[in-house]
Amino acid sequence: MKAISQRQRWMVHLISASLIMLTLAGCTQIGPRILSHGRADYNEAINNAEDKQMLLSIVKGRYGETFSLLSVSGVAANVRFRSTASVDVGFGPGENYVGNLVPFRGGLAYEENPTITYAPVQGEKYIRQLLSPIPPGFLLLAIRAEAFTVPSLTMYVNRINDLRNPDFLGTPEEKPDPGFKRFVQLNQELRRADVLHWVADPRKEISFDILITKYAPVYTDKVREYLSLLGQPLPTDVSRDIILPVYFTVKGQDLKGVAISTRSTADLIQILRAAVVVPEEHASTGLAMNFPAMGPVGKNLHIYSSKDRPKQAIVAVKHRGYWFYIDDTDLRTKFFTQWFERYGVSALLPRGIRQPHRC
Repeated sequence: MKAISQRQRWMVHLISASLIMLTLAGCTQIGPRILSHGRADYNEAINNAEDKQMLLSIVKGRYGETFSLLSVSGVAANVRFRSTASVDVGFGPGENYVGNLVPFRGGLAYEENPTITYAPVQGEKYIRQLLSPIPPGFLLLAIRAEAFTVPSLTMYVNRINDLRNPDFLGTPEEKPDPGFKRFVQLNQELRRADVLHWVADPRKEISFDILITKYAPVYTDKVREYLSLLGQPLPTDVSRDIILPVYFTVKGQDLKGVAISTRSTADLIQILRAAVVVPEEHASTGLAMNFPAMGPVGKNLHIYSSKDRPKQAIVAVKHRGYWFYIDDTDLRTKFFTQWFERYGVSALLPRGIRQPHRC
């Protein structure tokens, strides 16, 4: 066997150095990609888990069963890289190895070991958040950011001055207040026309204001109707701005402005429980709770049930032998539950995600 020549030693060192450089370069390229995709994957998994947890808690509540909530309080995802490298060098006559050896080869693999921590949602803070009315600041943000489906006023507000928006209709004879519905319609129309604005007020005693500006002559009639529903007169000088202070209270005789009262997270949960379409065999045997007729906010909400796993569901859970789900095409229910999660579940399930990666 021939001794290794100086040229062959030089080639081995060169190939080894090249493999080391390739390995390090691979780490720098793969690391950012893992960080980018890993965070999205973790967020998606957490969102899916919370959607199912929320839905299951609503369904179990309809059956009068207890339930508990867990929040994801931390995610530590440690990524470890492992590289392999090898060099095939032939010795002796070239005809012994030419065509049979690979000059050099290498590989790069990684493994991920996530550590996920959970915390039960309980205690006084949880109960207080569950039962407290939705605060003024959140309502203002929701109104200003609302989409064109379920208006935030319909969802979160149960009374504006003398206009009522009940969760449920107490008797078969009770009808929804047409004045509240019309108020919401006018509010949307005037906002889209850039005539009406909900704005913050610097005074502590006032939650925020309704500002109506530049409405004459095109929107004078609608503004007059809007104010009439609130029990307010149209000013004589229609060229001046109208400012209505908003208070979070029940209207009294001496109140000069708009009085608003809001629902709590517990109210929203009850509305969603009532929206569960209970299987006939469960309804007839009294397994599930009964609710009165829905008010305007829950009238068109549906959480369906099926013996078979639904093919078109945005979220589905199995309970008592049935699948309960929200249909992916039911935009109203999807929108309602999304906003409920943003305020209700997000407030009840605080989470802090940590994802350190080591390369």
